[in-house]
Amino acid sequence: MTPDPATVLVIEDERQIADGYASILDDEYEVRIANSGAEGLETIDDTVDVVLLDRMMSGLSGQETLDEMRDRGYDVPVAMVTAKVPDYDVLDMGFDDYLTKPVEVEDLFDTVERLLAMGELDRDLREYVAASVKQASLEATKPSLELEEHQEYRDLRAELTDRGAELGDISAAMTDHQFELVVKTVVRNLQSGPEQL
Repeated sequence: MTPDPATVLVIEDERQIADGYASILDDEYEVRIANSGAEGLETIDDTVDVVLLDRMMSGLSGQETLDEMRDRGYDVPVAMVTAKVPDYDVLDMGFDDYLTKPVEVEDLFDTVERLLAMGELDRDLREYVAASVKQASLEATKPSLELEEHQEYRDLRAELTDRGAELGDISAAMTDHQFELVVKTVVRNLQSGPEQL
């Protein structure tokens, strides 16, 4: 018997974009669409495996929607999908990945696959990877000198160093496939910013 496909919830207020994501993904996954943050909060349940969340929505923003999801106990992996270049505010956001629009077909599939792999990691590893994504996103978009002057960034870098030491050999806790996906996530975020500036 074939296992049920993973469920992807797309929360995007531009219907054409949401429908486009669904048409790309629905051969591989069960896709649900919500066209606002409020609708996304009504749609999400424990069967959702991955959320693709638009950051800039009217009504509830992506950040407000994500905060409410977390407050309600949904620990599902989330990619923030946005045209906005990452800024220091990402340090306080509870996402697992950050995807900059426009999104290529291959990037969309890769992101869902990475998020599914991250959902299988234990909480400490997943938080470490999400923090690494934030660090990579900022390093791709901000000058080094500016980063060094920003206290929250320095705190993040120190935290990653400490947590990496505590976690030991991070790759040993993952399958080869999970480790490969995690590395791709961080590398993609390191490379995604400069052309957006």
